[in-house]
Amino acid sequence: MEKQSTFNFIRALFALVAVIGLSAPQVAFAEEKVPIVGWLRADDATLTGAVMVVELEGEICLHSVLLENGRFEFELPIGAKARLHFLKPGYLSKEVVVDTRNAMNTGQAERINKTVRFEVQLESEEARKNKVYLGPVGSIDFLNGTGLMKVRYDRRLVAAMAEEQ
Repeated sequence: MEKQSTFNFIRALFALVAVIGLSAPQVAFAEEKVPIVGWLRADDATLTGAVMVVELEGEICLHSVLLENGRFEFELPIGAKARLHFLKPGYLSKEVVVDTRNAMNTGQAERINKTVRFEVQLESEEARKNKVYLGPVGSIDFLNGTGLMKVRYDRRLVAAMAEEQ
């Protein structure tokens, strides 16, 4: 009898969870995202050994694919901040920051910002001996109130610190 009672309790619990799940708002599953599409270039070289890492909120890495032709594509949730790292041996690494907090707030922004597109050009370390970029070379965010995309560049270089031995 006790086994039957326990079994009925578990069935009732599963039924309750199912009903709650069906009646709960589906916001988490219908999360809005901003599509990101871009191209990575490395002077006139192939992209063999090139890597792109998408770090979301400084905690997790998103799945992204860097194709042989340099094309990459992924989605960011609206309201998130991501740091994109672009690396290739023999080239200066670059970072781009994308902040989607105010993306697609208005109908006008939604029509214009359907997909964020940009290109990143890596430069040979030989061309910029002993230099590194001061910080992210670009930042993409969206204006509060309109949701329109805003892009800023920072190509400042500084002397690379010698590695400690």
